Amino acid sequence: MNMHDELQQLAARDVGTAPFGFEEFEKRHTAKAARRRAAMRGAAASMVALGLVSMVALLTQSPPRSLAAAAPPAAHAAEFAEGPEIPALVNLDQFDVTTELQDHIALLDSQLSAARVETASVERLRQLEATREQLNSSLQRVSYAHSLLNL
Repeated sequence: MNMHDELQQLAARDVGTAPFGFEEFEKRHTAKAARRRAAMRGAAASMVALGLVSMVALLTQSPPRSLAAAAPPAAHAAEFAEGPEIPALVNLDQFDVTTELQDHIALLDSQLSAARVETASVERLRQLEATREQLNSSLQRVSYAHSLLNL
């Protein structure tokens, strides 16, 4: 079969009617353009609203303190003129203890989460929860003791 015969066969085929006419095509095109314009208007409106909210937030915030207001009064000027302040000594041992306890509690929390996901035994969950409760009460006691020391 040559190309001429194939073209004749193709031309002889009954194609049928189109699913919709040109008017329907134009109507769909117009509706699509209207949806696109509405989306653009919505985006523009949301940008305007965001700008307005930002402006209101900036305008309603209290003004920052000026450096002049933070300056020491004249009565205390002599103290500041004497020289640089000696740095205070801080006992970091108390922070080490609380930080270490907090780290252990966080580790137990992650182990508890993993055990719940893996559906570990009830006994294992109770053991982890009891250990966490003990560490939590220890942390509260240590924090209370540190607050008493700082009085």
